[in-house]
Amino acid sequence: MAGRYFDELSLGEESISQGRTITEADVVMFCSLCGLHNPLFVDEEFARKASFGGRVVPGPLTVSYAIGLGDYLYSGTAAAVLGWNNIKFTKPLRIGDTIRLKTTVTDKRDSLSQPDRGVVNLMHAVLNHHGDTVCSFERTLMVLKRP
Repeated sequence: MAGRYFDELSLGEESISQGRTITEADVVMFCSLCGLHNPLFVDEEFARKASFGGRVVPGPLTVSYAIGLGDYLYSGTAAAVLGWNNIKFTKPLRIGDTIRLKTTVTDKRDSLSQPDRGVVNLMHAVLNHHGDTVCSFERTLMVLKRP
């Protein structure tokens, strides 16, 4: 499916992605790839005694999956990522949880330097399978206008 063009986006519009279940393999591979060996992510015995009562999914993995879950909206039409702001983690995400990405268009404007594209501000909320927000962040994209 092709992504949405700048012209097709409306202020305030919301969309919710398909779901994705976080697996043990996801966490192990991500931690190995990044060299992220915090015992909260990789040591169940340590994590069980810590404040979360068990292992949690690393925040950067949560954000990475959120970006991927929202890709269908702008696949082929996003010209550039201009920024990510105000990343907040509000509840722990655990192995076995299924997440979805809720995206809201919060602002849009024409690009001053490139007339074939516009700038879109998005608010993202990562929702767990209970509908609770586990992470939120703002993202600014440069999106192509319809040719």
